[in-house]
Amino acid sequence: MLAYEIFCRVCDACDLKPLGFDHVTVGCMASTAAAARLLGLNEQEVAQAFNLAIAANVALYQTRIGEVSMWKGCGYANASRNAVFAATLAARGMTGPSPIFEGIGGYFKAVSRQPFDLPLLGGRGTPFKIMECSMKRFPLGQYSQTVVEAALQLRDKIGSPDDIAQVRIETVTTAIKIMAGDPEKWEPKTRESADHSMPYTVAVALMYGEVEEKHFGERYLNDSKLLALTRKVRADGSDEADARMPEAMFCRMIVVTGDGAAHEASVSYHRGHWKNPMSQAEVEGKFRKLAAGMLNDAETGRLLDALWNLENMADAGEIVRLTASGTR
Repeated sequence: MLAYEIFCRVCDACDLKPLGFDHVTVGCMASTAAAARLLGLNEQEVAQAFNLAIAANVALYQTRIGEVSMWKGCGYANASRNAVFAATLAARGMTGPSPIFEGIGGYFKAVSRQPFDLPLLGGRGTPFKIMECSMKRFPLGQYSQTVVEAALQLRDKIGSPDDIAQVRIETVTTAIKIMAGDPEKWEPKTRESADHSMPYTVAVALMYGEVEEKHFGERYLNDSKLLALTRKVRADGSDEADARMPEAMFCRMIVVTGDGAAHEASVSYHRGHWKNPMSQAEVEGKFRKLAAGMLNDAETGRLLDALWNLENMADAGEIVRLTASGTR
């Protein structure tokens, strides 16, 4: 809860993407707060943990644009690892650069380019930001969640995907820039570029009626029919969608078939958005799909049971041990 609170409040106060920095830059702050709390650091040690973590962990936004690399999936994990290391160093008396925010070479000067104030944190009548966090229904970038959902709604109305003449998407301008703004997003060569490609994932949804991990493998990335459908997609920013951000990631989709018929669907809150949450059964179903091939059914069941009852666990290390196949 503490990590989410720090992460969301800083992101609300300062948008780093236009400045060239990844959200992982804020993620390290969030994980540092949680690690310091878990390690029981005092006030002075917490301050030094932030000094150490923030000074050494500024991540570039290039991680998530262009031809996306494997590092995209590692960036936040690395930030969290570094946060634990910083908190451990602080607990042993290590000091870090200070003042880390206001200094002439600090965060406000080098990263955010201007000072910002955090709004009131959650508690004492103020809602916690974790209650406004969403979950991805599909294994792809967040900005494509409503888009893929709209495609699935239209799929049954168009008959065969071969009948599609054009797919028109109107959604958030930022989403277009991130997930359809590079040539790599229109003919992705890597798994990482594909799951951050709006036209590719829409084509997958229209052709197969689902979007799963397997659809980012070489078989699909080299499928000429799938790529031909991808090239029929057009994506444009929408004033209506921009006006509703960040409360919603509105998408309007129009699919035109060869006979000239146009079918339209609109989605404001994808399944998994905090205003349209997934059920426990849906969350568990997604978890089992992602664990398949890594853990057997019994191992997955034991790990799920532990996660659903995390607040009763005496040793959080048990979670890591339960992810090792063949050990039980």
